[in-house]
Amino acid sequence: MKRIICLALCALAALLACACDNTKDSSTPTQVQQDETTAQQTPDSVAPTESGSSLSLKKFINTFDTKPTVTEQKKIYDDENLSVSLKGIDYTAVSGPQLLLNVENKNNKEIVVQSPYSIVNGYMITPEMNTKIAPSKSTDCTLTLPYFKLAIADITSIQKVEFALRPVDSKTYNPIATTDLITVETSADQKEDVKCDESGQVAYDNNDIKIILKGVNTDRAYSDGTEVIVYMLNGTDQKIAIRAKDVVVNGYDMTSAMNSTILPDKRAVDVVTIYKLDLNEHDIEEIDSIKVSFTIKDADNWETIDSTDLISVTLPEKSTETASEDQKTK
Repeated sequence: MKRIICLALCALAALLACACDNTKDSSTPTQVQQDETTAQQTPDSVAPTESGSSLSLKKFINTFDTKPTVTEQKKIYDDENLSVSLKGIDYTAVSGPQLLLNVENKNNKEIVVQSPYSIVNGYMITPEMNTKIAPSKSTDCTLTLPYFKLAIADITSIQKVEFALRPVDSKTYNPIATTDLITVETSADQKEDVKCDESGQVAYDNNDIKIILKGVNTDRAYSDGTEVIVYMLNGTDQKIAIRAKDVVVNGYDMTSAMNSTILPDKRAVDVVTIYKLDLNEHDIEEIDSIKVSFTIKDADNWETIDSTDLISVTLPEKSTETASEDQKTK
Protein backbone atom coordinates (compact mmCIF):
# COMPACT_ATOMS: atom_id res chain seq x y z
CA MET A 1 0.00 0.00 0.00
CA LYS A 2 2.88 2.37 0.81
CA ARG A 3 4.32 1.90 -2.66
CA ILE A 4 0.95 2.57 -4.34
CA ILE A 5 0.48 5.79 -2.33
CA CYS A 6 4.08 6.78 -3.13
CA LEU A 7 3.59 6.40 -6.88
CA ALA A 8 0.23 8.20 -6.79
CA LEU A 9 1.72 11.16 -4.93
CA CYS A 10 4.61 11.34 -7.40
CA ALA A 11 2.23 11.48 -10.38
CA LEU A 12 0.10 14.14 -8.66
CA ALA A 13 3.19 16.22 -7.86
CA ALA A 14 4.28 16.16 -11.50
CA LEU A 15 0.84 17.29 -12.71
CA LEU A 16 0.62 20.07 -10.11
CA ALA A 17 4.10 21.31 -11.06
CA CYS A 18 3.06 21.52 -14.70
CA ALA A 19 -0.14 23.41 -13.80
CA CYS A 20 1.59 25.87 -11.48
CA ASP A 21 4.59 26.61 -13.65
CA ASN A 22 2.84 27.64 -16.85
CA THR A 23 -0.24 29.84 -16.78
CA LYS A 24 -0.74 30.28 -20.49
CA ASP A 25 -4.29 29.84 -21.78
CA SER A 26 -4.69 26.50 -23.54
CA SER A 27 -7.69 27.57 -25.62
CA THR A 28 -5.90 29.43 -28.44
CA PRO A 29 -4.05 27.22 -30.94
CA THR A 30 -0.90 28.40 -32.68
CA GLN A 31 -1.48 29.44 -36.29
CA VAL A 32 -0.36 26.71 -38.67
CA GLN A 33 2.05 27.60 -41.47
CA GLN A 34 1.15 25.77 -44.66
CA ASP A 35 4.38 25.85 -46.66
CA GLU A 36 7.17 24.68 -44.37
CA THR A 37 8.48 21.12 -44.17
CA THR A 38 11.68 19.51 -42.92
CA ALA A 39 14.00 16.67 -43.84
CA GLN A 40 13.96 13.30 -42.14
CA GLN A 41 15.97 12.94 -38.93
CA THR A 42 17.45 9.59 -38.00
CA PRO A 43 18.15 8.49 -34.42
CA ASP A 44 21.89 8.92 -35.05
CA SER A 45 21.39 12.63 -35.73
CA VAL A 46 19.74 13.36 -32.40
CA ALA A 47 21.44 16.05 -30.37
CA PRO A 48 23.30 14.78 -27.31
CA THR A 49 21.36 14.48 -24.09
CA GLU A 50 22.89 16.61 -21.34
CA SER A 51 23.43 14.83 -18.06
CA GLY A 52 22.58 16.14 -14.65
CA SER A 53 20.48 19.10 -15.79
CA SER A 54 18.91 20.81 -12.77
CA LEU A 55 16.73 23.33 -14.61
CA SER A 56 13.41 23.81 -12.90
CA LEU A 57 10.38 22.92 -14.99
CA LYS A 58 9.35 26.57 -15.12
CA LYS A 59 12.69 27.64 -16.55
CA PHE A 60 12.61 24.74 -19.02
CA ILE A 61 9.15 25.76 -20.27
CA ASN A 62 10.20 29.39 -20.60
CA THR A 63 13.13 28.40 -22.81
CA PHE A 64 11.17 25.90 -24.92
CA ASP A 65 11.13 26.73 -28.64
CA THR A 66 7.55 27.53 -29.67
CA LYS A 67 8.34 28.70 -33.20
CA PRO A 68 8.31 25.42 -35.19
CA THR A 69 5.05 24.82 -37.06
CA VAL A 70 3.55 21.90 -38.94
CA THR A 71 1.74 21.79 -42.26
CA GLU A 72 -1.94 20.89 -42.13
CA GLN A 73 -2.51 17.57 -43.86
CA LYS A 74 -5.59 15.47 -44.54
CA LYS A 75 -5.41 11.73 -43.92
CA ILE A 76 -1.84 11.38 -42.73
CA TYR A 77 -2.98 7.89 -41.74
CA ASP A 78 -5.85 5.72 -42.95
CA ASP A 79 -6.76 2.08 -42.21
CA GLU A 80 -9.88 -0.02 -41.57
CA ASN A 81 -10.30 1.44 -38.05
CA LEU A 82 -9.16 5.06 -38.16
CA SER A 83 -8.53 7.97 -40.47
CA VAL A 84 -6.23 10.66 -39.04
CA SER A 85 -5.72 14.24 -40.24
CA LEU A 86 -3.18 16.77 -38.93
CA LYS A 87 -4.47 20.25 -38.15
CA GLY A 88 -1.54 21.94 -36.41
CA ILE A 89 0.61 22.15 -33.29
CA ASP A 90 -0.27 24.11 -30.13
CA TYR A 91 2.25 25.28 -27.51
CA THR A 92 -0.21 27.02 -25.17
CA ALA A 93 -1.40 24.02 -23.14
CA VAL A 94 0.02 24.01 -19.61
CA SER A 95 0.92 20.32 -19.73
CA GLY A 96 3.02 20.41 -22.91
CA PRO A 97 3.04 20.87 -26.71
CA GLN A 98 0.04 19.31 -28.46
CA LEU A 99 -0.43 17.92 -31.94
CA LEU A 100 -3.89 18.97 -33.14
CA LEU A 101 -5.54 16.00 -34.85
CA ASN A 102 -8.87 15.02 -36.34
CA VAL A 103 -9.64 11.31 -35.97
CA GLU A 104 -12.46 9.46 -37.74
CA ASN A 105 -13.86 6.29 -36.13
CA LYS A 106 -14.64 3.75 -38.85
CA ASN A 107 -16.00 1.19 -36.39
CA ASN A 108 -19.70 0.54 -35.76
CA LYS A 109 -19.20 1.03 -32.02
CA GLU A 110 -17.99 3.80 -29.73
CA ILE A 111 -14.25 3.81 -29.15
CA VAL A 112 -11.64 5.60 -27.06
CA VAL A 113 -8.47 6.55 -28.91
CA GLN A 114 -5.23 6.44 -26.95
CA SER A 115 -1.55 6.69 -27.87
CA PRO A 116 0.66 3.92 -26.46
CA TYR A 117 3.94 5.64 -27.35
CA SER A 118 5.55 8.46 -29.29
CA ILE A 119 9.07 9.35 -30.37
CA VAL A 120 10.32 12.96 -30.37
CA ASN A 121 13.62 13.70 -32.13
CA GLY A 122 14.52 10.01 -31.82
CA TYR A 123 13.69 9.68 -28.10
CA MET A 124 10.76 7.74 -26.66
CA ILE A 125 8.38 10.19 -24.95
CA THR A 126 5.24 8.92 -23.19
CA PRO A 127 2.31 10.91 -24.66
CA GLU A 128 -1.10 11.78 -23.22
CA MET A 129 -4.26 11.10 -25.23
CA ASN A 130 -7.71 9.78 -24.33
CA THR A 131 -10.51 10.72 -26.76
CA LYS A 132 -13.97 9.15 -27.04
CA ILE A 133 -15.43 8.94 -30.57
CA ALA A 134 -18.95 7.83 -31.51
CA PRO A 135 -19.51 5.16 -34.19
CA SER A 136 -18.74 6.34 -37.73
CA LYS A 137 -18.01 9.88 -36.49
CA SER A 138 -14.93 12.08 -36.39
CA THR A 139 -13.73 14.51 -33.74
CA ASP A 140 -10.91 16.96 -33.09
CA CYS A 141 -8.45 15.78 -30.43
CA THR A 142 -4.96 16.39 -29.11
CA LEU A 143 -1.85 14.32 -28.50
CA THR A 144 0.11 15.93 -25.67
CA LEU A 145 3.88 15.66 -25.22
CA PRO A 146 4.38 16.40 -21.49
CA TYR A 147 6.95 19.04 -20.62
CA PHE A 148 8.31 17.02 -17.70
CA LYS A 149 9.03 14.11 -20.08
CA LEU A 150 10.68 16.37 -22.66
CA ALA A 151 12.74 18.00 -19.89
CA ILE A 152 14.22 14.67 -18.77
CA ALA A 153 15.56 14.14 -22.31
CA ASP A 154 16.54 17.84 -22.64
CA ILE A 155 14.42 18.24 -25.78
CA THR A 156 13.88 21.99 -26.14
CA SER A 157 12.66 22.08 -29.76
CA ILE A 158 10.45 19.62 -31.61
CA GLN A 159 11.79 18.60 -35.00
CA LYS A 160 10.03 15.32 -35.63
CA VAL A 161 7.27 13.36 -33.88
CA GLU A 162 6.43 9.72 -34.53
CA PHE A 163 3.43 8.25 -32.74
CA ALA A 164 1.02 5.33 -32.76
CA LEU A 165 -2.70 5.38 -31.98
CA ARG A 166 -4.63 2.60 -30.27
CA PRO A 167 -8.45 2.48 -30.46
CA VAL A 168 -10.09 0.56 -27.60
CA ASP A 169 -13.69 -0.44 -26.95
CA SER A 170 -15.21 2.37 -24.83
CA LYS A 171 -17.13 -0.11 -22.64
CA THR A 172 -14.55 -2.84 -22.04
CA TYR A 173 -11.36 -0.91 -22.90
CA ASN A 174 -10.18 -3.97 -24.79
CA PRO A 175 -7.72 -2.92 -27.54
CA ILE A 176 -9.03 -3.10 -31.09
CA ALA A 177 -5.72 -2.46 -32.88
CA THR A 178 -2.56 -0.38 -32.82
CA THR A 179 -1.66 1.73 -35.83
CA ASP A 180 1.69 1.83 -37.55
CA LEU A 181 3.90 4.77 -36.64
CA ILE A 182 2.56 8.10 -37.93
CA THR A 183 5.23 10.71 -38.70
CA VAL A 184 4.88 14.48 -38.32
CA GLU A 185 7.74 16.84 -39.16
CA THR A 186 7.97 20.47 -38.05
CA SER A 187 9.59 23.52 -39.61
CA ALA A 188 12.43 23.51 -37.06
CA ASP A 189 15.92 23.69 -38.52
CA GLN A 190 17.68 20.35 -38.52
CA LYS A 191 20.87 20.25 -36.45
CA GLU A 192 24.12 18.90 -37.78
CA ASP A 193 24.39 15.14 -37.57
CA VAL A 194 26.03 14.22 -34.29
CA LYS A 195 26.07 11.04 -32.30
CA CYS A 196 24.28 11.06 -28.98
CA ASP A 197 26.35 11.68 -25.88
CA GLU A 198 26.67 8.20 -24.44
CA SER A 199 29.20 9.16 -21.81
CA GLY A 200 28.48 8.15 -18.25
CA GLN A 201 28.51 5.08 -16.07
CA VAL A 202 27.86 2.02 -18.25
CA ALA A 203 25.39 -0.30 -16.54
CA TYR A 204 24.84 -2.60 -19.54
CA ASP A 205 26.28 -2.85 -23.07
CA ASN A 206 25.48 -6.10 -24.82
CA ASN A 207 23.48 -7.44 -27.77
CA ASP A 208 23.01 -3.91 -29.22
CA ILE A 209 21.34 -2.70 -26.02
CA LYS A 210 22.89 -0.01 -23.82
CA ILE A 211 21.99 1.27 -20.37
CA ILE A 212 24.06 4.24 -19.18
CA LEU A 213 23.69 6.11 -15.89
CA LYS A 214 23.96 9.81 -16.70
CA GLY A 215 24.01 11.27 -13.22
CA VAL A 216 22.03 11.92 -10.05
CA ASN A 217 19.67 14.87 -9.53
CA THR A 218 18.35 16.04 -6.19
CA ASP A 219 16.71 19.36 -7.09
CA ARG A 220 14.37 18.94 -10.05
CA ALA A 221 11.27 21.05 -9.45
CA TYR A 222 8.91 18.31 -10.63
CA SER A 223 10.53 15.42 -8.77
CA ASP A 224 9.32 13.80 -5.58
CA GLY A 225 12.83 12.84 -4.56
CA THR A 226 16.29 12.05 -5.88
CA GLU A 227 16.58 10.85 -9.48
CA VAL A 228 19.09 8.56 -11.17
CA ILE A 229 19.05 9.58 -14.86
CA VAL A 230 19.15 6.58 -17.19
CA TYR A 231 19.96 6.71 -20.92
CA MET A 232 18.91 3.65 -22.95
CA LEU A 233 19.53 2.57 -26.54
CA ASN A 234 17.70 -0.25 -28.29
CA GLY A 235 19.77 -1.20 -31.32
CA THR A 236 17.87 -4.45 -31.90
CA ASP A 237 15.00 -5.20 -34.27
CA GLN A 238 12.55 -5.96 -31.45
CA LYS A 239 10.57 -3.81 -29.02
CA ILE A 240 12.03 -4.05 -25.53
CA ALA A 241 11.13 -2.93 -22.02
CA ILE A 242 13.77 -1.90 -19.50
CA ARG A 243 12.76 -1.63 -15.87
CA ALA A 244 14.55 -0.94 -12.61
CA LYS A 245 14.44 -4.23 -10.71
CA ASP A 246 16.04 -3.46 -7.34
CA VAL A 247 16.91 -0.09 -5.82
CA VAL A 248 18.92 0.02 -2.59
CA VAL A 249 19.80 3.25 -0.74
CA ASN A 250 22.12 3.19 2.27
CA GLY A 251 21.46 -0.54 2.47
CA TYR A 252 17.64 -0.24 2.46
CA ASP A 253 15.32 -1.48 -0.31
CA MET A 254 13.45 1.32 -2.05
CA THR A 255 10.39 1.46 -4.32
CA SER A 256 11.26 0.58 -7.93
CA ALA A 257 9.15 2.36 -10.56
CA MET A 258 11.09 2.96 -13.80
CA ASN A 259 9.66 1.00 -16.73
CA SER A 260 10.54 2.18 -20.26
CA THR A 261 9.34 0.66 -23.53
CA ILE A 262 11.76 1.29 -26.39
CA LEU A 263 11.04 0.59 -30.06
CA PRO A 264 13.71 -0.84 -32.39
CA ASP A 265 16.55 1.58 -33.19
CA LYS A 266 15.24 4.19 -30.73
CA ARG A 267 16.50 5.81 -27.54
CA ALA A 268 14.98 6.82 -24.23
CA VAL A 269 15.94 8.83 -21.17
CA ASP A 270 14.11 7.99 -17.97
CA VAL A 271 14.72 8.26 -14.25
CA VAL A 272 14.83 5.91 -11.31
CA THR A 273 13.19 8.04 -8.62
CA ILE A 274 14.09 7.53 -4.99
CA TYR A 275 10.96 8.71 -3.23
CA LYS A 276 10.94 10.91 -0.16
CA LEU A 277 8.38 8.62 1.48
CA ASP A 278 10.84 5.74 1.28
CA LEU A 279 13.71 7.86 2.61
CA ASN A 280 11.60 9.14 5.49
CA GLU A 281 10.48 5.63 6.39
CA HIS A 282 14.09 4.63 6.97
CA ASP A 283 15.10 7.99 8.53
CA ILE A 284 17.54 8.67 5.69
CA GLU A 285 18.47 12.35 5.72
CA GLU A 286 21.53 12.04 3.48
CA ILE A 287 22.14 9.51 0.70
CA ASP A 288 25.54 7.84 1.04
CA SER A 289 25.06 5.05 -1.50
CA ILE A 290 22.69 4.05 -4.28
CA LYS A 291 22.61 0.64 -5.94
CA VAL A 292 20.29 -0.30 -8.79
CA SER A 293 19.73 -3.30 -11.05
CA PHE A 294 17.82 -3.57 -14.34
CA THR A 295 15.78 -6.19 -16.17
CA ILE A 296 15.46 -6.22 -19.98
CA LYS A 297 12.38 -7.91 -21.43
CA ASP A 298 10.82 -8.54 -24.83
CA ALA A 299 7.96 -6.01 -24.79
CA ASP A 300 5.70 -8.26 -26.88
CA ASN A 301 5.84 -11.50 -24.90
CA TRP A 302 7.50 -10.26 -21.66
CA GLU A 303 10.16 -12.92 -21.75
CA THR A 304 13.36 -11.87 -19.99
CA ILE A 305 16.22 -11.06 -22.37
CA ASP A 306 18.81 -10.26 -19.73
CA SER A 307 19.33 -8.58 -16.37
CA THR A 308 22.10 -6.86 -14.43
CA ASP A 309 23.52 -7.27 -10.97
CA LEU A 310 23.22 -4.42 -8.49
CA ILE A 311 25.35 -1.51 -9.68
CA SER A 312 26.79 1.11 -7.33
CA VAL A 313 25.79 4.50 -8.73
CA THR A 314 28.44 7.22 -8.77
CA LEU A 315 27.18 10.04 -6.54
CA PRO A 316 27.93 13.75 -7.00
CA GLU A 317 30.98 14.89 -5.05
CA LYS A 318 30.27 17.08 -2.05
CA SER A 319 31.34 20.67 -2.26
CA THR A 320 34.27 21.80 -0.11
CA GLU A 321 31.93 23.80 2.12
CA THR A 322 29.60 20.84 2.63
CA ALA A 323 32.49 18.52 3.37
CA SER A 324 33.90 20.98 5.93
CA GLU A 325 30.51 21.26 7.65
CA ASP A 326 30.26 17.48 7.83
CA GLN A 327 33.67 17.29 9.47
CA LYS A 328 32.65 19.88 12.09
CA THR A 329 29.54 17.92 13.03
CA LYS A 330 31.50 14.70 13.61
